[in-house]
Amino acid sequence: MTTRPHSDVATRQERLAGNELLDYVKATSELTHKQRCLGAGYIQDTKYDDGTDKPAFTDFFEAIIDAKNAAHVPDKTMNGADWYDSLTEEQQELYDAIEDMCPEFTKFDAEQCQEFMDELDDLGITTSEQFECAYMYQTDAHNAEAEYAQHYCEEIAYISDDMSILVIDWQATWDYALRYDMSTIVFDGETYFFQDL
Repeated sequence: MTTRPHSDVATRQERLAGNELLDYVKATSELTHKQRCLGAGYIQDTKYDDGTDKPAFTDFFEAIIDAKNAAHVPDKTMNGADWYDSLTEEQQELYDAIEDMCPEFTKFDAEQCQEFMDELDDLGITTSEQFECAYMYQTDAHNAEAEYAQHYCEEIAYISDDMSILVIDWQATWDYALRYDMSTIVFDGETYFFQDL
């Protein structure tokens, strides 16, 4: 259900929360933060017994954060198939791409898969196309960054075998040349490398 702002926001008694609040915020992007705060029922400051109070807009933004966090928390009792079925079509396509490119995900439970997708979301990767474009490499090596730097130079930048007389510090290559355009996720002992979008 989409909640539109009331014409007389000052008379609104209840505060929106959870999915209803998220739907309202999404549907009212043309309003200012103050208008949305009032329209969602966050009018009165919260007063505490010690005489302090918390501004209504602080409650409003905290409620949005709580609602977003709740929306991303998987049901720990949910099995893998139920979890997959609970995803949106776009999220299912993203997970399919992850599983295609990283087959080890077939062994993870729903909670682990959701955790990884949440970490991808933090990097701005929310679609299968973005994942396929950004994903570069993964390794369980203890010197993951140096290994990626070597992989990048030999497989992507095509340093040829006849340059093997060079002495290369792969960690320094990562530190000084590659890390600025990359993001990593360390997950279940593996380091995943993604090109920044």
